Amino acid sequence: MACRDVKQLAALEERWLRKQHRIVKDRASAYERTGVYAAWRDIFQQYASLAREDMEALKRALYLAWTQYSQSPLLSGVKDLDEKTIREVLAIADDLARTDRLDAELQWMLSYYYLVEPQYLDRFDGQEHLKQVSRQGPLLYRHECLKCSFKNRGHMGQYWKSKQAILRQWP
Repeated sequence: MACRDVKQLAALEERWLRKQHRIVKDRASAYERTGVYAAWRDIFQQYASLAREDMEALKRALYLAWTQYSQSPLLSGVKDLDEKTIREVLAIADDLARTDRLDAELQWMLSYYYLVEPQYLDRFDGQEHLKQVSRQGPLLYRHECLKCSFKNRGHMGQYWKSKQAILRQWP
């Protein structure tokens, strides 16, 4: 199913998250058999196609590119994203970083992603502006994350809501 906007994609993400969370045994083969891995690849492609015109789509595409390297696919359901599309998404973000058009939320997210798993970005040549932004303020997420709403923001939203729960327990 081809979705047209971020809101539709978020609803699709929620359906796939519910489906994948019900799978508890032999996840690797079950994710292949039930289409979980394929669904996340498709969702990533759709966000990537919207990323040039929609900052939220860019955030979600970057999150999925990062989560492929930072989490086990057995937990995230994200595996084998298209490398060419990842490069395209990174190029969009690099262009926005070069022209100082990344929003504040994405800036602290990028810093966090780079802190946790720099290889998602460093494995590619270029993207120097994006890398520079990603290296700044690695601990900003501790405060900024708590100011944001992640309701109806799909996989990325669930991840950040879990971080918020942890951060709220800290003194």
